[in-house]
Amino acid sequence: MKLTQKITTTIAISLMTMTLPIQAGEGENIYNQYCMACHGTGIGPMARQQNIWQPRLQQKGGVDGLLKSAKTGINAMPPKGTCMNCTDEQLHSAITYMTTF
Repeated sequence: MKLTQKITTTIAISLMTMTLPIQAGEGENIYNQYCMACHGTGIGPMARQQNIWQPRLQQKGGVDGLLKSAKTGINAMPPKGTCMNCTDEQLHSAITYMTTF
């Protein structure tokens, strides 16, 4: 499957789940609903892998820096990773979950 097909499929899956309720402060739940399609399959940087996330955390200034990138989108990742209903706190929780080793 071509990368563009994977991205299109991922976006379609994410859009289908956008109506699922989000529980504030539960980074793992947000990750599972909105982030795992890419960050759990290798389309995006794989979650919870220190060798992948440590350099990004250092380069961006920690989770807050990654949050700024997540909010605007980066590379193939759309803004907020398609979790348009997520608050900054919820996105922060998901990023913290993904970058915890």
